[in-house]
Amino acid sequence: MLGTNSTQSIDDLNWGRLNLISAVDRVDSQDFWSVQSIHNGRQVRVTCQALQKHGVPHGLDNDVSSALIDLLMTSGLPESGSITVTLSELMRLAGFHRTGKYRTLLRESLERLNTTNFEVSGGWRDHPNRRWITTTFHFIESITYTHQGEAGVFDERTIIQIRLADQLVASMRSGYTKPLNMTFMQSLSRPRTRILFRLLDATRYDPENPGVIADTLDVGLVEWADQCKISSARPADVRRALEGPHEELKSRGYLREVTISGWGSKQRLFYEFAPDFTQIDPVLLTRLRRHGVTDGVSRALAQTYSTSLLFARVEQFEQLIRSGKLIPKKSAAAALVHLIKNPDQYSLATRTPSAISNITRSTPGTAVLAVTAHEPTLTERVQAMTAEERGTYLTQQLSLLMRNKLSVLEFDRLRDRAASGELDVAAVVGEALRAVSEGRTVDFLKTIRDSLQQRLFE
Repeated sequence: MLGTNSTQSIDDLNWGRLNLISAVDRVDSQDFWSVQSIHNGRQVRVTCQALQKHGVPHGLDNDVSSALIDLLMTSGLPESGSITVTLSELMRLAGFHRTGKYRTLLRESLERLNTTNFEVSGGWRDHPNRRWITTTFHFIESITYTHQGEAGVFDERTIIQIRLADQLVASMRSGYTKPLNMTFMQSLSRPRTRILFRLLDATRYDPENPGVIADTLDVGLVEWADQCKISSARPADVRRALEGPHEELKSRGYLREVTISGWGSKQRLFYEFAPDFTQIDPVLLTRLRRHGVTDGVSRALAQTYSTSLLFARVEQFEQLIRSGKLIPKKSAAAALVHLIKNPDQYSLATRTPSAISNITRSTPGTAVLAVTAHEPTLTERVQAMTAEERGTYLTQQLSLLMRNKLSVLEFDRLRDRAASGELDVAAVVGEALRAVSEGRTVDFLKTIRDSLQQRLFE
């Protein structure tokens, strides 16, 4: 049973469109598949070769791969593709319950994604150069983790370092991405349904012009079985495998209708997507998050206003903040949302429309809001965290700021000392921020490593 993870994420369009995870809940020693298709006169061939003991990626591997893509993005898209995460955080991102069973499933999934070889011929998009490439890779190129005792067994202290495929990293760094409603996907009942949702959601995007999103999809049943990586090509088996996911996606409001026409191997699927199931531009979502706007509010805004208008009003808000003409009275999020909804209540000197609630005017054209709510300091935020949250927070911040300059064992020991209270997490993070801004990273790392031998930052 999956847990909950209320986030709006992004997906890589290459990975999402090609769907390299089999839309089956289980595999029985299947260690290879190969599919071919024609797209706009271009022949595409995709093969997967897995170790027999693991089988091809399937089922829950979809949830793990989406969590790792999200983690790569939130880690600042490091060019190396290396990310560091605590076991508990990765399980949360994947929507897994915190039980021994799901620790084992996560470890097996990571091993499968690390050892399986994918070859894409003519189907991987180099979008900035408007070219198609042929490439071979493992989704996870390398993995290192800490543990106590038996090898291959995760424990509460486990820290995981993963390097994702160069091709995937390059694709994401080029901006070849799309929104992914992680909350909705993880709320779906079965892995097969979650995989189908992810595939449908990516297939809607024109691969050569990702700004174009289709409202319908017409595809051959047998061809779609290949896209879903369903092993049987018998039309009756394919229809039976997709029946449950189709019904759930319709009942949950993502699909308006699914129509099957034709006979035998010539059958076709016609998908109609629900028009009010709104996706959000990932860059816009990041901009809104930066000011504290929750994902739910962002989705509601995206249903009412166009993406270009929302971008324009976020920019207006940021201009007002930078100019000092606007000081949020309650919170930046509330001020920004009010601006978006009420653009006529305030105008910048540049005549760009703006808005805010409870405006008091001191001089013509200038609006100032008194700060009444106390913004918690970093120390106060850390003090409000649980022991586990402190350890996770320190790992996240140092991974982001120091990139790959700390080893997995150093992260393991730092997280443990943070969780136990031996390290002042706020002081460490604050000093890391200052070190980066002042170019003292080498000195900071030396201090950190010394702190593993004695108690510092206390």
